[in-house]
Amino acid sequence: MQRAVGWLWIIGFFGSLATANAQTPAAPTSVTKYDGTYAFVSATKVNETYTDRSGRLKQCGNLSPRTSLTIENGHARFNLQQGTVASRGEFITRNMSPAPVGHGGFIAGWEIIAVGRIDENGAARARWANYDCSYDLIWQKASK
Repeated sequence: MQRAVGWLWIIGFFGSLATANAQTPAAPTSVTKYDGTYAFVSATKVNETYTDRSGRLKQCGNLSPRTSLTIENGHARFNLQQGTVASRGEFITRNMSPAPVGHGGFIAGWEIIAVGRIDENGAARARWANYDCSYDLIWQKASK
């Protein structure tokens, strides 16, 4: 009886390992080739002004995230933004950010999105936009 229980335990243990491995697919090589740290290079304003909710014309500020873009196993992140990387280097990051100071709490639609692509030279370029201003961001992959 003890021998049968021992065999059942061993079979169950290895069966559970096989099940766990089957549920955790490895990241495709086509996505992980973008893994690494990308140093911030520049941010350029796309639009100089915007119209606020009261109809007043406002100036877009200078944006300098000065944070690196990190990609690991097909997941991208910088600042408070997180997202995914596709097989050809396309990426999208987003966050639902608290409203600016003075607005109190969250504002519906205050989503900040960056959509971009990583080229064959390791340059990551993205358009970063919220409801008022847009910027073109560039990062460069650090050499290994």
